Amino acid sequence: MKSEFAINMEYYAFMGASGIIKRLPLKICCWLAEICGSFYFYFDAKHRTRVVQHLLHAGIVKDVAEARILAKRNFIHFIKMMVEIFKCPQMLSKERLPEILSISGSDKSREMFFPDNGNSAQAIIVSGHFGNWEVAGPAIAVRSGRPLMSIMRPFDNPRIGEYIKGRRKIFLNDICDKKGAVRILLKALKEGKSIAILPDQHAGGNEGMETVFFGHPAMTHTLPALLHLKTGIPIVVLLTRRIDDSFKFEFILSDPITKTPSGDKIGDVKELVQRYTSEIEKIVARYPEQWMWAHRRWLDINR
Repeated sequence: MKSEFAINMEYYAFMGASGIIKRLPLKICCWLAEICGSFYFYFDAKHRTRVVQHLLHAGIVKDVAEARILAKRNFIHFIKMMVEIFKCPQMLSKERLPEILSISGSDKSREMFFPDNGNSAQAIIVSGHFGNWEVAGPAIAVRSGRPLMSIMRPFDNPRIGEYIKGRRKIFLNDICDKKGAVRILLKALKEGKSIAILPDQHAGGNEGMETVFFGHPAMTHTLPALLHLKTGIPIVVLLTRRIDDSFKFEFILSDPITKTPSGDKIGDVKELVQRYTSEIEKIVARYPEQWMWAHRRWLDINR
């Protein structure tokens, strides 16, 4: 548990950085992020080592030298993502969304969930800690024309958490805490909203089921699968890729994932969880520098 002093110091430093970034042009902020990300990579030995280990474990790279190059790009990517979070109030608007956002991947999912006429179907959106997921919530809601409910995990610093929560709750996007989320998400689905869940981190306790991710065992959250089997609402994997440093993004969509209950609930859940885990893997393999490799994901490394 952090002390009140540490919480306040982190918060004021965070807000100070926010104020500076808001006043600088995006191009300069991204240039500074390159520098800060490089320093972060060299000085944060703990996370640098873990990212390198995980890249090698997943078979994304051939050797340590290649892993270090990609790990450095990964560090820089997340500093740039933080810049974009601070810039969101200035850069993200309903009017600018068509020039900011493109959509690729499954034509079927695009027609169902992001049609040009705005008459979108409900979806259980499976996303991940990839690209810029903070932009994703409001962009999904506006682009689909359907209100969205997302889960938010508690932050280590509650004051920063409240700030981030306020930034997320814009347009048609709403947020619920992880505690008690199942009831809230079911209510949202009954009200005609879509929901978004990020199940790509290690699932502890009774929240997960063992899957295979990049050839290794990993515990993956089952909630999207359970909600689909209960409601019949399709699952779609949607990851939000950063295209470049000009505040441009791309939704990458999987085909809709559905399953008619067979009577074997455990088997049905296992199939669904593996299907959306595999879809996330495909996208991460294409753009590995944009996924959060530092977090604990596998059962056979860094447990």
